[in-house]
Amino acid sequence: MRSEELTIIFEPAARQKNKFFTTSLYHLHKKEQSFLHYHDVLELGVCLSGNGRCLTDRAAVPYQVGDTQVIPPYLPHYDVSDSEDSHWMFMNIDMPRISSSHLSPDPAFFIELLQKSNAWGVFSPTTAPRIHALISDIANLMQAESNTREATDDLLAAKLITLLIELSAEHAATLAPTENLKRNQSILPAMHCVSATLSKGKCPTPRQMADACFMSESYFRKIFTAVMGEPPKHYISRMQAQKAASLLMTTDSPASTIAITCGYEDHSTFYRSFSRIYGESPNEYRKKK
Repeated sequence: MRSEELTIIFEPAARQKNKFFTTSLYHLHKKEQSFLHYHDVLELGVCLSGNGRCLTDRAAVPYQVGDTQVIPPYLPHYDVSDSEDSHWMFMNIDMPRISSSHLSPDPAFFIELLQKSNAWGVFSPTTAPRIHALISDIANLMQAESNTREATDDLLAAKLITLLIELSAEHAATLAPTENLKRNQSILPAMHCVSATLSKGKCPTPRQMADACFMSESYFRKIFTAVMGEPPKHYISRMQAQKAASLLMTTDSPASTIAITCGYEDHSTFYRSFSRIYGESPNEYRKKK
């Protein structure tokens, strides 16, 4: 069965109170995979032993010991071992919960940077030395903090900013200089439209996004889905939920107020939409603040 034909499920990521990241060690066995899964967090990985393939709904990319991996939120994926087994260290990074008084008081900065990078895959020390070194540094910092309890949030935030910038550069370098680049640039006004409309406490519509790009709604929906991998309505819902998640973590505003600020029709719609995207209610999410 091809990876694009596998069932896709949502797996809620583990979250740690008062921290924007968790680390875990995984032992992957050699087996056939029957489904892909996705998270609502940025996932970084370091292969400690073995070799295999990183499967997504887009491609299958080989990995070997020493390689690193980047999986952005909402990308269906699964790592399969081709040797008898392989071991990975994975780091789940909850972007809306990042807060650093010295670097980024507004976690939305990290979310926007992550969206611009739009990069994923396996990065080796020979093909992508800077990205590989940054992920390795982040892994070492997270491991050191768990062992010594030293606070390294600011340093980790700085490393993450640098990593996302490097990923953006890597992504830009892989784009075709003509048709693909033009197609990607053609939807940028729609993304600005969503950001601007949400900043006013209103919910944008696919029609407004299409108008911003001077396209018919049906043609815009086709182009946007091809570029972003999701329909405009899903993108709008995700941006609303990410803004709400940021406000839940950085303010004491009631959930009902946040719902209005993020352009939801009412409180119940906010709860349903947020729970569907994040796998837990706004109140449950905020308890981990």
